[in-house]
Amino acid sequence: MQTAKDNFELVSAENRFIGAAHGGRNCFLTGMAGTGKSTLLRRFITETTKRVDITAPTGVAALNVGGMTIHRFCGMMLGPQPGQSNEEYFDQLRRDPRKSILAGFNRVKRCQVLVIDEISMLPGRQFDFVEFLFRRLRGRDEPFGGCQVIATGDFLQLPPVRTNEGVPYDWAFQSEAWCSAELKMIQLETVRRQDEPTFVSALSNFRNGRVWGECARVLQSRVRSNPPSTMTRLFTHNVQVDKWNAFQLSELPGDESVLEAELTGPDIQREFLIKNLLTPATLRLKAGAMVMFTVNKTAQGANLPLHVNGQVGIVERIQLSGRKSHLTPTLSPKGGEGEKIWVRLADGRCIEVEPFTWRYSQEDDAATFTQFPLRLAWAMTIHKSQGLTLDAAYLDIRAAREPGQAYVAVSRVRTLAGLNFKEWFKGVHVSPEAIQFYKEAA
Repeated sequence: MQTAKDNFELVSAENRFIGAAHGGRNCFLTGMAGTGKSTLLRRFITETTKRVDITAPTGVAALNVGGMTIHRFCGMMLGPQPGQSNEEYFDQLRRDPRKSILAGFNRVKRCQVLVIDEISMLPGRQFDFVEFLFRRLRGRDEPFGGCQVIATGDFLQLPPVRTNEGVPYDWAFQSEAWCSAELKMIQLETVRRQDEPTFVSALSNFRNGRVWGECARVLQSRVRSNPPSTMTRLFTHNVQVDKWNAFQLSELPGDESVLEAELTGPDIQREFLIKNLLTPATLRLKAGAMVMFTVNKTAQGANLPLHVNGQVGIVERIQLSGRKSHLTPTLSPKGGEGEKIWVRLADGRCIEVEPFTWRYSQEDDAATFTQFPLRLAWAMTIHKSQGLTLDAAYLDIRAAREPGQAYVAVSRVRTLAGLNFKEWFKGVHVSPEAIQFYKEAA
């Protein structure tokens, strides 16, 4: 595995992907965390003249890439139930009068390039139905009805959702649609998030479940029993996150300020945004609170970033407009000129944070969610951390039971010095099916 410092020109894997994608090939773009899959995909989307529709299996992943869930895009609702054939479920959808289904069917007919990001989280049965739906609606008996498909992600990261722990994981690469689509696999080898060869090598072994020898020696050196309270902790469950953030906030002196998001549009769309955005609808802050930015923003009149998604800082000051300090105030993101928040960054800059508006879609009547783009950063779940880069994190991965979950947590951190474990662990969960898939594809 290479680091970015090892390269002096565009790696051939990147060239192969761009060439294949522009040539109309179905592609599977994969690689370790931090190899630049999203950046390369954005490059293709910017360059192509074709209509590209971006989707992902979950709401969080879809919002991260500025797209829709694959279910909403196709109008397929939850997908076929166990024992229900694709044909039976398609007939059920056609009889359903809901406008969202018809809108999805129309999107399928118009689509020229379908992107499915974080493909590892899409069950194979649902991938099969998407392929079936494209063929039926487009009236062409070829894979995906002739639509180009680009899947991106890493099958050694988060797995597909399953309703019963006793049921094997249903991977997309095991589906009939995967075989029929003949996706050309391009694996990016150059890690860009981390640039320490020793750390990159340890991450590569960790991803494949080989936590012994040199890998164990390197990572075991990062066990710390008493990390600073200002270090972000990654947990497996929401209840742990909420408890730790609430405790840390309560330890700070002063009054708590409550920031309520402003929401517009249909209730069901509002609920989607509330559930899946990193920024909460109700954000509780105090001066001194550790926060994380949830969007990228470039400084006005400059090419330098003002703040980036995942960047951590400390609330310096919260200015309220004419409110008494002993009350618990509520800030409106679209409120008066006097309501402001300043955050001090690690580099010493103190910046004023402006509200940000997220949209459910680009349609005029779509729901909107306006809030200061912050969240408490003492803790977050591993699932919510996917796609982020952290300067430092404190991990307790002993409860990480899903294959790839521990690797997602460890690979968020930029440097070995920033990686900290609560305790050493006996092993990590990886998918033997995914390991075999990559071996056979190599």
